[in-house]
Parts: sequence; structure tokens; C-alpha cells
Amino acid sequence: MFLRLSPAALPGTLCKFNSLPSGYLYFQLPVISFLHMNEPLNFVLVMVGLTALVLAADLVKKIYKIEAGKTRMFVHVAVAVVIFFAPFFFRSKLYPVLLGSVFIIVNFASIKLGMFTGMNIDRKNLGTVYYPLSFLVLVLLLWDKYPYMVSTAMLIMGIADPAAAITGSSLKNTHEVSAFGEHKTFEGASAMFISASVATLIGILFYSNFPGGTGEIPYSTLFNICVAIGIMVAAVELISPRATDNLTVPLSSALLLYIALHDMPLFQSFMVGEFLAFLVAFISRKLKLLTADGAVATFILGGFIFGLGGWDWAIPILLFFVIGSGASRLFASAKSGYNLLYEKSHTRDAGQVFANGGVGLMILIFSILLPDHHWYLAYLGSLTAATADTLGTELGVFSRANPFSISLWKKVERGMSGAVSYLGTTAGIVSAAMLASLSLPFAGGYVLFPIRFVVAGTLSGAIGSLADSIIGGTFQSQYRCPTCGKTTERTRHCGGNETALVSGYRWINNDVVNFAGSVVGAVAFPLLFR
Repeated sequence: MFLRLSPAALPGTLCKFNSLPSGYLYFQLPVISFLHMNEPLNFVLVMVGLTALVLAADLVKKIYKIEAGKTRMFVHVAVAVVIFFAPFFFRSKLYPVLLGSVFIIVNFASIKLGMFTGMNIDRKNLGTVYYPLSFLVLVLLLWDKYPYMVSTAMLIMGIADPAAAITGSSLKNTHEVSAFGEHKTFEGASAMFISASVATLIGILFYSNFPGGTGEIPYSTLFNICVAIGIMVAAVELISPRATDNLTVPLSSALLLYIALHDMPLFQSFMVGEFLAFLVAFISRKLKLLTADGAVATFILGGFIFGLGGWDWAIPILLFFVIGSGASRLFASAKSGYNLLYEKSHTRDAGQVFANGGVGLMILIFSILLPDHHWYLAYLGSLTAATADTLGTELGVFSRANPFSISLWKKVERGMSGAVSYLGTTAGIVSAAMLASLSLPFAGGYVLFPIRFVVAGTLSGAIGSLADSIIGGTFQSQYRCPTCGKTTERTRHCGGNETALVSGYRWINNDVVNFAGSVVGAVAFPLLFR
């Protein structure tokens, strides 16, 4: 394996100590050994130290009338620095688990009770809960063998996020990106990229000779690792809504660090995937197929799927994108009358990108962590369902007869969510069959069962699309315009007038419904193929 640590690569002051229950060799320095002998005391000291930081920020805010955002940044950076040195204090993962668990509970309670305003901005922002939650997840997954990966991932978020916030808010004439109701800037993302790259460099170099560490890495390889991780986490932070970057950035950083330091050929493929994904996102943005945030989401989705999955995984999602985008553009002027009824336009945003491809990305990650050939069928099932639904929606509006609502069990007006038509259903089935057929040459051993493969793919697409229609017609939010009286998916209509909710749930929009349909398709394909 690439970059595996060996005793010969370590300085003479390190020596073999013993074999831990977790199964990796432990080399001790006198300081590390001493600290690890006093883990209960270390736990108390770290708890007291972190609590003191929070109280100090609260006190400074009240005395000097400093904005909560600034004191929050101070806490963010200080906590990240403390966590960065945690591998020196804790060998067992018991105490880091307790540390993360305690602060998840305390931070959540303090938000709801309006306490610690130097750290908590408002009662809806759960960023201070997400940060220890991501730490807890990473500790459970990696601490036994690779504690430095946990520390480095938390340092990346702790340093890079404040740098992005400061840069984005201090510069003028910035280029804004709006995603999921929040507004960030490309300039802030640039600061995030630089800071994340530097934090990655610090983590790898600092822990190179630590127990289970990285050992020696060529400078060119180290540069590539830092840049590739920095670019991706900057994109992830750019479109992570409602402080969820405290989850998404550490988790994605740790995943990429793990791949880079254990399977360099795969990480090199990831870097190629990042480049190809950038080209796809850039060209699609120029052709106005994607919004700015949609282009960023496509870069993230494509970077992981192209890079980690290879052509077998890349081709099907590219086919979906081409088929779906072509259908959206087809007779666009003729469909303009229905645009005010739908929540989204044919220019896809981040929500639409993740709704259609996010299930596939999750499946790819699961296939890396828990290898099994059935994951690929699930991946294709999610895409055939997304393809069938997209074509059914785009072409179904041209049906001469009014569509039929399965949930209401009656005919409804064209363009209404959850309704199906003969034309739309046929288009969806044909498109699912087309995607399954075109994906067959890249399906490895499944090529030996072509008819079974295509039939299962077609049916999974049809089932996923049908589930989409049922869920959409039953639970998706529907609004009525007070001016024209039409039912629409939009919260504003007729010149920006606010619409009234008449059915469904506000939080279940078209993106949520599409995501659910993709999940159904992912489950259906492996079951139908057996």
C-alpha cells in the first residue's frame, strides 16, 4: 500500500512499544507516553479548557460589544487548535467520544436556551452542534488507527471556514453564489481553498512520524494532495446550507485524506475526476444548463463519481445529464406557459443536481466503504428513476388529454405535481430503457445478462418514477395564487405575490420528492435483477 509507515522511516527516538487491541503498532515518544498514561486527567483539562474558551468569548462579547460572528470565529479557531493536538492526549477513543457527546448535548441545550451568545448566533443555527457531531462520527470511524486524520479534518474546518467568512464579508464587488437560501461568495471560497490546503499540509507534516502516521511523502505528491482536497472542500463549503458545512467539510476532508494516504492511484483518479467535473460544470454553465450553485454542485458530484468510480460510474450519470438536459431544452418555448407552475426552471440549481444525483453519490461512497457488486445496480437504479421522472415531466405536458392524479384518483390540470399521462409515462419508460441499454457496456459482468439487465433497469426506472408521482401528489407542498387562482409549486406567483399553502408539507418540495424517487429506484434495481 502507498505511504504505509514502517519503523525504518521513523527517527531513532521512536521505538516499538506494544500491539494495541485495535490492531496497529504503537510507537512512543516520552511525552506522548506520559500524556497517554493520564487520559482521565487530560479529559478533564480539555473539557475545562474548551469551556473556558466559550465563557471567555461570551464575556468579551458582552463587555466590548463585539459582534457574535467575530467571537464565534475566535471560538471556532481555538477549539480546532485544541482538537488538533488531541491525539497527544488520548490513545483510547473513549475520551474523544465522551468529549464529542458532551458538547453535542451542551451546545444544543445552550442554543435552545439562548445561552453563550458569544458562540451561538441564533436559535436556528446549529453549527456548534454539527461541529462536535462530525468530530464524534470521525472518532468512531478513524480514531483507533488514524487519529491524526480526525484532527486534521477538524483543523481544516476550524481555520478555513473563518477565513472564508472574513474574506467574503470584507471585500467589495464580490461574485455571489446563492444556494439553498444562503448567499456566499467565490472570493470567500478562494480563501477557503487556500486555508484548507495549508491546514491539510500542516496536518500531514506535523503527524508524519506520529504513531500510525503518514511517513515520508514526496513534495510533489504532498502538493497535489493539499490542492485537490482544498479545491473540493472549498466547493463543499460554498453550497452547504445552514451551517451544515461543520458536518460536510470535516467528513469530506477525512474521506479524501484517507484515500490519499492509503490508495494513491485512486486519489490520482480523483484528481483527474475533479478536472473532468470542472469541464462539465464550466461548459454546462456557459450553455445555461446550470445556475452558478448548480455548477458547483455538479463539480462536487462529478469530482467524486468520476474520480472514485471511474468510467463505469461516470458514463451513466453523464448519459442522464445529457438526456435530461436535452429534454429540458426541447421545445422550451412551447413549455414556457407551464414554467410558472413549477418550482424550478430548466436551468438546474444545486437542489436539482443533488436531488437527481445525490443518491448515486451516497451509493458510491458506500461501495468504497462496504464493497459489494450490488451497489452498482442500486446506483443505476437511482439514475433510471431520475431519468424516467425527468422525461415524464418534460414531455408529459404535451399530452393532449389531462393527466391523471394517482393520489386524488381523478384527472387534473396539466402541470400539476403527482399527475401522470400516457405520453409522460411512455417517455419515462423509454428513457429508462435507453439509459439501461447505453450503460450495459460499462456494467462489467452484468453484460452477460443483457435482457435481464435492461428489463430490470427499465422497471426500476418506471417504479421510481411512479413512486415520485405518488409521493409528489400526496405530500409535496402545493400553493394557490390569490391573484390568478392557479395551483403552483411556487411560494410566489403573478409578479411576486405570496401564495397560500393548500396541501402537502412546506419542507417537502420537488427536490425532496425527486430524491425519494431515486431512492426507490435504487432499491428496486438490485431486487428486480435477482
